[in-house]
Amino acid sequence: MSILKQLLDSAKQSQSLSPSVKQTTYGELPILVINHQTCTAAVSLQGAHLLFWQPTTETAPVVWLSNNAVFKKGTAIRGGVPICWPWFGKLGDPMHGFARIVQWTLDSCNEDNDGVDLVLSLTNNQQTEPFFSKPFHVWLQIHIGNTCQVTLTCQGDFEATSALHTYFGVDNINNVLVKGLGDSYQERLANENKPTTVGQLTFNQEVDRIYTHADNKLIIKDGQRTIELTNNHSTDVVTWNPWIDKAKAMADFADDEYQSMVCVETACITQPLKLSPTEKVSYGFKIELIK
Repeated sequence: MSILKQLLDSAKQSQSLSPSVKQTTYGELPILVINHQTCTAAVSLQGAHLLFWQPTTETAPVVWLSNNAVFKKGTAIRGGVPICWPWFGKLGDPMHGFARIVQWTLDSCNEDNDGVDLVLSLTNNQQTEPFFSKPFHVWLQIHIGNTCQVTLTCQGDFEATSALHTYFGVDNINNVLVKGLGDSYQERLANENKPTTVGQLTFNQEVDRIYTHADNKLIIKDGQRTIELTNNHSTDVVTWNPWIDKAKAMADFADDEYQSMVCVETACITQPLKLSPTEKVSYGFKIELIK
């Protein structure tokens, strides 16, 4: 049985937060399961992590979750939209920051005919102290319906790098085309998959790259559907696919799953977020399907 079916089944007898939202436990983690007339989805309170999102018009998730994902306290979840904050990559320990491996608080849950709106928050506390000593406050707003919108807002007295590390579900990575990436990027691999067309990316090997001047609107085509990703107030777009060898090396990622996902990540890396203790700084994205 797939993780998605198990998540949906686990919520059937669980506590209702609203007509379409139930809170359940999966593995070691509290999970919000959304079954709305417009979509199905799930959010982990650990990491404020959108696990998957599938509009009712679709036969497969647009935001993708690995079937080998681990639901364990203090462990990052493979897939969905992990929040990399307050640093990206190996700029600190743990890699990609601590926000994705600590418990957040659900501040609000509202719904109407258009979808479900969630607000989750995290502030410095005993669980974050071992990773980071400075005061901060972070909020994540999630709207899920026919579209998916995620906005990260933060306050503090420091600079932060961050990424909303979105895994998109695709029909076949060999047919994927990402457009609107711009002409400049930072290559993170020794063996470069050089674009044949400036600003576009196809996949025939591992890719790990930070695009630094991408368009605000990106298009992800896989031969079956077209996804439009609109980025707001971000400075970078990260693209990633582990390909064959790295997929086999990851315990929380099935050997062949590299074929059915691609990461196109809304990010602020090369130009960090300059946080203020009195003013909120935000960035985020909107995903919609183009017919």
